[in-house]
Amino acid sequence: MECLKELKVAIDAVLNAGKVLEEYFENKNYRITYKSKSGKGSPVTDADIESNKILMERIRLAFPDDGWLSEETVDDQARLEKERIWIVDPLDGTEEFLEGFPMFSISLALVENKVPVIGVVYNPVSKELYFGVKGEGAYMLKGEELNGVFPDEQELQNFLIKSKNYPSTLDGATVILSRKEVNNVKLIKALAEKFKNVKYAGGIAYKIVSVAGGFADAVVSVYNKSEWDLAGAHIIAEETGLKVTDSYGKSLHYNEREVKRKGVIVANESLHGEILKFIREQ
Repeated sequence: MECLKELKVAIDAVLNAGKVLEEYFENKNYRITYKSKSGKGSPVTDADIESNKILMERIRLAFPDDGWLSEETVDDQARLEKERIWIVDPLDGTEEFLEGFPMFSISLALVENKVPVIGVVYNPVSKELYFGVKGEGAYMLKGEELNGVFPDEQELQNFLIKSKNYPSTLDGATVILSRKEVNNVKLIKALAEKFKNVKYAGGIAYKIVSVAGGFADAVVSVYNKSEWDLAGAHIIAEETGLKVTDSYGKSLHYNEREVKRKGVIVANESLHGEILKFIREQ
């Protein structure tokens, strides 16, 4: 398997950071600050900061020449000159974390020349570990499967996520949406009514890997996303045969100067086209 060292370091880092998140989630002993002085910005907790510290220390120790981009680290524009960069969200779904809703995750990606080549997404409460390697497939390990030695390549095939037969029409598919968007965005409310089955599930990285894992058929969001929200789950979804674009159908590239993206659509090719058609007709 290509990039095996990088994958092992990445998984070790997220599992260790996950222990910190799990502890904070259980004991609720953390401070909360906000990213704007008005107190209306995104919340940040001690859990975000400590998770970020663990991830950064382990990744930078192993790969000191690589670039770094994280939601909880000041953006060093020198990253733009790097061919390889690690893009990290140490706690994707902070609001769910604060509400005691266990659908948050750590998201980490290795990006080479603007394309994700490794993605790792880990939910430390459910103990679900998703990872993907470009050209090598996507995998999911859970619970006791995470204990002990990392599986060799032959054993790893037992955890390969196999492509499923996704529906090709909106009314036959299950979509994961954001309650906030359904309640506040007319377009998304209309989309929710078009789909027969709607689910709601935490942070965007966890939403995307839930589709990759076969628990739903699509994810749609029109709210702005950042590179760290998407990069880790992006390659996992692609390696299961899904199409990943912004909400306008444009391809996603990473390690750009502007880190914001205009939403996201994740679905199989046919369903993705139907979703995009619906959006454009509104």
